Amino acid sequence: MRPVSPRFIACHRSLADARIVLYGIPFEGRVNLRKGADGGPRDLRLASDSIETYSPFLDRDMEDLPLADIGDCELPDGAPPREQLDAARDEIRAWWRPGLIPFMLGGDHTATVPVIEAIAPAFPDLRIVQLDAHPDLREEFLGERYNYASAMARVMDTVPAERVYQVGIRTGAREEYARHRPRFYPAFAVHPLDAVRTILPELRGHPLYVTIDVDVLDPAEAPGTGSPEPGGLRVPELIDVVRLLGDCQVIGGDLVEVTHAWDPTGRTGIAASWVIREALLSWWGHMR
Repeated sequence: MRPVSPRFIACHRSLADARIVLYGIPFEGRVNLRKGADGGPRDLRLASDSIETYSPFLDRDMEDLPLADIGDCELPDGAPPREQLDAARDEIRAWWRPGLIPFMLGGDHTATVPVIEAIAPAFPDLRIVQLDAHPDLREEFLGERYNYASAMARVMDTVPAERVYQVGIRTGAREEYARHRPRFYPAFAVHPLDAVRTILPELRGHPLYVTIDVDVLDPAEAPGTGSPEPGGLRVPELIDVVRLLGDCQVIGGDLVEVTHAWDPTGRTGIAASWVIREALLSWWGHMR
C-alpha cells in the first residue's frame, strides 16, 4: 500500500490498532467522456477535512472509532485493467482478514470488483447493495470487460445476481434492462428509500457489502462525477438510506466515482464525505 497525505478525517490509528480500515483504489479504466475518477481517493480525503467528525443526529463521533487510513493500492502504471485490478486484489488480501472492516475510496466503480474478489470467499452468504444511477451491467464497453459500465456484471461473476440488490437505478442501455436480475429496484418504479425498506427483511441476518456510486445523487448536489444523471437523490435522502442499512450486518463498503475536476465548488466531495461519516457511524458506531 502507498502511504497518503492527508488521510481521511479521524483515521489516526495504525492498521494494527484498527478495526475499520479506509483505503483507496485510484483506478480508472477506459472512459469515453469525463475523466478523473482515479483522483477520487485524494479528492475524498481532502474534502473530508471540511466536515465535522461528530454526527448530531446519531450522537456519535468518528474520533471514538478504531479507524485507520492505510493509503492507496499501488497499481501498475500503464498495465491493462485486469492486471491493475489483480494488483489491488492481491494487496487487499495481504492485509485484510475476517473481523477487519474494509471501506474503499474509489476510483471508478470497477474498483469494487477486486474488493469483492478478495473478501467474498470469507462470506459464502454475502449480499451486496448497490446504490447507483447506472446498472453497470454491460458485458463490455469500449472493447473492455473490466470497465465502469461493466462493474456490476463483473461483481456478479463472483457473487450470484440473486444476492446483488440494485437500488436507485434511473438510466442505462437497453441491453442492461433486458438482462434478467431478480433484485432490481429502478428509481422510476420505486423510490430508493422504499426499496431499501422493502429489502431489509431479506438482508438482515446475512453479511452485507454496500457499494455507493456518488452519481446516485442528483447532479445538482453532486456534479463532480463521471456520468451525472438527472433525477437523483438529495444528500439527506441518501443518508436516510445509509442509516436504514444500519440494521444489517454490514461487513464492508465503498464510495466511488468522485471526480473533483468536474466540480470546482468541491461540494461533491463534501457531500460524499458526509455520507461516509454517517455510514461509518451508523454501521459501526458501537465499536471502540
